[in-house]
Amino acid sequence: MFKTDGLNALTYGIFDAGVGVATGVIGFPVTKIIENLRPIWIPAANEKVGIDLALGAAASGTRSVFVTKHVGLNVASDSLITAATHGIGAGLVVIAGDDPGAKFSQNEQDSRYYGKIAEIPVMDPHSARNAYDCALEAFELSALLSVPIIVRITGRLLNTQGIVERVPSARCVNKSIDKSIWNLTHLGRHQHFLRHTYPKMLQFAETTDLNEQDGDGAIGIVSAGYASTLVDDAIQGRDDVAHLRLGVVNPLCQRRIDSFLKKHNRVLVVEEGSPLIEESVHAKVLGKLSGHVPRFGELTSNDVTKALTYIEADYMTARFDVETLETRRYTEDICDDCPFLPFYRALDQVDAMIAGDMGCVIRTANPPFRLVDAAYSLGSAIGVASGFEQGGLAILGDYAFLHSGIAALISAAVFKRNVKAFVLENRISAITGGQPTPEISDLVGAVCRNYGITYKLVDATDMNEMSYADLLQAASDSTGTLVVVIRAACSKYGPRQNSGASGTSRF
Repeated sequence: MFKTDGLNALTYGIFDAGVGVATGVIGFPVTKIIENLRPIWIPAANEKVGIDLALGAAASGTRSVFVTKHVGLNVASDSLITAATHGIGAGLVVIAGDDPGAKFSQNEQDSRYYGKIAEIPVMDPHSARNAYDCALEAFELSALLSVPIIVRITGRLLNTQGIVERVPSARCVNKSIDKSIWNLTHLGRHQHFLRHTYPKMLQFAETTDLNEQDGDGAIGIVSAGYASTLVDDAIQGRDDVAHLRLGVVNPLCQRRIDSFLKKHNRVLVVEEGSPLIEESVHAKVLGKLSGHVPRFGELTSNDVTKALTYIEADYMTARFDVETLETRRYTEDICDDCPFLPFYRALDQVDAMIAGDMGCVIRTANPPFRLVDAAYSLGSAIGVASGFEQGGLAILGDYAFLHSGIAALISAAVFKRNVKAFVLENRISAITGGQPTPEISDLVGAVCRNYGITYKLVDATDMNEMSYADLLQAASDSTGTLVVVIRAACSKYGPRQNSGASGTSRF
């Protein structure tokens, strides 16, 4: 037994479960997990490719783990949802990193709901020890049931400290996918799943030691994830509160929860994210829906204490101020020595709709530039600009183009959209820590030549604000689809090498 943090505990659990392949996409809060998995890491261009790669590994008999932040799970969901009724083979666990408070993300979405959509188990560990146990159990359950398992984590869970005892699994017999599933129709696969697999999921949820209970008293608290740690802090020294920590949140241990509710006069549900548990309980409880617990942001022990103070109230009125850049003291601006600054200054003088993208480009939406009109997801800029009524500009980074922008460019060319795309190629994922990305200018050029798209490659060292203004004017005067790749070295991280053998974290 030894003391460690949630990050290392989760990593140990993955390795001790006998996982042979790890893949996914960097981003807060999962980047450090990915760095820990370098020995078995295989990069992927985007999350859809990543989960397909992981499914292929599992189908051929190798346990695999797919690591993504919450918004990346959206990209992977197509294959994820089908995998439950298709079968997967050796075992696949999805590590989904949520970002309560949207500190480094474009939204606060709750990954646990994908468990409901896909009808697969979701684990929500609350401590370093529980994270290790969840990892081991998830891979065993996935192999047993031949379905993916989601383990939802947050940044604060990865930083929490705890005592862990490593108990590596006995050498697992990795099995390939069962091809007899092809004897069934797609409807038949769902019927087979509901008859044979789902009941085992329910039994696991009701009996697993990943759900823990302690304390006694008239007040009951049901919690999950890192919120359980906050509850423990808030009720320390109190003997009037019983606490049920759920390590498995889909499917719920409904019989155990019903028994818990009957033993307590008032029950509070504390969870970070959306009211998933609260909405699923078959009785009146207090929580986010009653106003006792905030529905947004990271929870605190004070939030739990306040909820307990008003535990006798059936409803509370939530009062809060809407956060602004000023109140948050947001200061993430473009670097003063960014090589793309002259381009941004020239772009500031252009009268046109601008679709931005995730990455450093998104920072130009803030003062002093306020360039971006709309930005939705990684790689979305070209598609969004293709929909502008009078045509418009798409500004995106090189990784955003590789991630999913390439499909939007092909669509714009084939369907004759009036979009001007500027791809900023610095071969760095600067906003996530300077990870190298592949050189994409040759790829962009090849796509443009194949589809008859006007294409230009420029070096930022040869350009200034005036030459960029001329370039933007020429683009405005043109019709149809046009692509300009602007190449520069990131001033913060410098040029990075993109070499590396398969299985490393480099492309």
